[in-house]
Amino acid sequence: MSSVPAPSQRRNDLDWIRVAAFGLLILYHVALVYAPYDWHIHSAHTFEWLHEALLLTNPWRLTLLFLVSGAALRFMTGRRSARQTLRARAERLIPPLIFGALVLVPIQSWVEAIDKGGFTGNFADWLWHEFSPAGLANGVPVNHLWFIVYIATYSLAAVALMTRPALMEKAEAWLARNTTGWRLVWVPLAYLIVIRIVLFPIFGITNKLTWDFYNHFLSLGAFLFGFLMVRHETLWAELERRRRLFAVVALIALPVMMAQAAHPGGGTWFGVPRAVVFAVDQWAMIAAILGYGSRYLRKAQGPALNYLVDATFPLYLAHQTVLVVAVWFVRPAHMPAPLEALTLVGITFGVSLLIYEVVRRIPLIRPIWGLKPFPVPPGRAKYHRRRRLLWIGMGAPVLAGMAVLIAVATWPGFNHATQYLSELGGASAPIPLIFNGGVFLAGGMCIAAGVGFGLTIHALTGGRIVAALTAAVFILAGIGLSASSLFPWPDPRHMAINLGLGIQLAPLLLLWGLWKRLDLKRLKVFLAVVFVVMAVLTVLTKHLVLPGTVNDANVGWWERAYALILVGWVGIAAWVLDRRLKDHADREAPSAEAPSQIP
Repeated sequence: MSSVPAPSQRRNDLDWIRVAAFGLLILYHVALVYAPYDWHIHSAHTFEWLHEALLLTNPWRLTLLFLVSGAALRFMTGRRSARQTLRARAERLIPPLIFGALVLVPIQSWVEAIDKGGFTGNFADWLWHEFSPAGLANGVPVNHLWFIVYIATYSLAAVALMTRPALMEKAEAWLARNTTGWRLVWVPLAYLIVIRIVLFPIFGITNKLTWDFYNHFLSLGAFLFGFLMVRHETLWAELERRRRLFAVVALIALPVMMAQAAHPGGGTWFGVPRAVVFAVDQWAMIAAILGYGSRYLRKAQGPALNYLVDATFPLYLAHQTVLVVAVWFVRPAHMPAPLEALTLVGITFGVSLLIYEVVRRIPLIRPIWGLKPFPVPPGRAKYHRRRRLLWIGMGAPVLAGMAVLIAVATWPGFNHATQYLSELGGASAPIPLIFNGGVFLAGGMCIAAGVGFGLTIHALTGGRIVAALTAAVFILAGIGLSASSLFPWPDPRHMAINLGLGIQLAPLLLLWGLWKRLDLKRLKVFLAVVFVVMAVLTVLTKHLVLPGTVNDANVGWWERAYALILVGWVGIAAWVLDRRLKDHADREAPSAEAPSQIP
C-alpha cells in the first residue's frame, strides 16, 4: 500500500479520542483531590492507593492529546498557507490564554492560597498580589493552561516546518519508512524508552516551558508525529492490524508498572526497568486507542459529536476553576467520600457545560472561550462590531441581577427592607465574591456598552460630540462599579461607586443624540420617563422633599427600585438601538443579488 498522503478530510475517530481524553482529564483532576500529591486543593479524604491507580491514564493521556492536536493542525493546513495557519492558531489560542490567566486562574490560585494558609486577604488583594509589579516579576501563573502554552509553542514549530516543504517531505518519508511492519512497534517504543531513561531523571515534568526538556521531547515529538503522519494511510492500516497486540501488551504492562510504583524496590537498577515498562505501556496504549478508533469510529458522526467537539475547549478552560471552587464549598459538608466525589464530578461537568451553553450564545465572548466567531452575513458586516457592544449592554443588567439573586440565596435572613445591596459584598456576607464578582464584570460590560452607545449614535445621526459624551459617562460609570467591587464597604475607596451615578445623565445624552430620529419616538419617551423617575428617586432618597418617606425600615426597597431602574433601562435601550442599527445596516447594504446562472 502506498504511503502517499490521503486527501485532507475530517477524522471523526480523532475527534472522539480528543473528546474522551479531555473527559478523562476532568475525572483525573477530580481524582487528584483525593490523591497523595500536592495538588491545588484537597478533600478531607485521602487515598494512598490512588498513587498507583492514577497510572491507568498517567503515562499516555496527555501524550495522546498532543498527538491528536498535531493531527488536527495538519488538517487545518490543507486549506491555509503557513502565514494563514499561524494567524488562525493565534486567534484560537491567544485570547483564551490571556482570559484564562487574568480571570480563571486567579480565582483558583486565590482559593488555593487561602486553603493552604498562605494568604488571608480578599480577592482584590490577591489580584494585586499577582499582577502588581512585584507579582509580575515572579511570572504569571497559568496552572492548567500550560497545555495551551505548549500547543501554541509547538504550533510555531509545525508552521516553521511548513515553510521548508523539502525538509517536511523528508521527515514524512523517514517516518513513513520507520512505522511500517514491526517498526511501528519498536521504533516509537525505543524513542520513548531512551528519553525516559536519559531525560526524565534529570528534568522530570515541570509544565514550565523554559525548563521541561523531557516533556518537550515527549510532547513535541508526539505533536509533530501526529502532524506529519495523520494523512498517511499506511500508518493507520498498520495500527488497525496490530490493535489487538497493542491492547494485550498494554494490559500486561499496566499491573507490572503499578507493582513497580508500589514496591520499594521498584526503582532499582537506576530506574531503568521502571522506565522501560512505563514506555511500553505508554506506546502500547496510545497505539491501541488509535487503532481501535480508526477501525470503529471513523464513520461515527452525528449531532452528539459535533456538540462535544465544540464544547471541549470551553470545558477545558472552565473545569479546573469550577472544581477548585466546588471543593472549597462542598468539603465543609463532610460527605462520605464516594458521595462527595460524585458531587464534585457532577458540579464540575454540569457547571462547565452551563458555562459553555451561555458563552456559545454570546458572539462577543466566544473567542475568549476558544470558540470560533459566528459568521457575519455580508449585508450586516458594517455595524456588526457596534452591535456586539450593544449586546453586552443587554447582558449587563442580567448579569448584575443574577449576582444579586445568587448572593441573596447564600445569605439566609437577608433583610431586603433594611439592608443595602452593597452589604452582599461586605465582610459580613457569607460569600462576598459572588456579588463583588458580578458587579466587577457588570462594570466592564458597562464600559463596553457605553462605547457601543456612542458609536451607534454616531452611526445613526453623525453626532460626534454627543456620542463621545455618552460613551464617557458610561465608561466612568463602569470604572466606578468595578472599583467599588474591589474595595467593599466600609473601605473608603468603595465610594468610587459615585462615578456610577453619572449614568443618570445618560438618558438625557441619548435623547440629545437621537433627537432628530423620528423613528425612535417610543425610545425617546422611555428615556425621558427613566430620567424623570431617577430624578424623583434621587430627591426622595436624599431627603430633599418629603423627609421621612425613606427611612431605616424601608430604605432597602427604595434602593432596590432605584438600582432596578438605574441598571435595567440600559438593557432595554441597547436592545432597541440594536434593532435600529440592524435595519440601518440592511438599508445601506447592497440589495442581495440572485444566484448567478452558470450555463
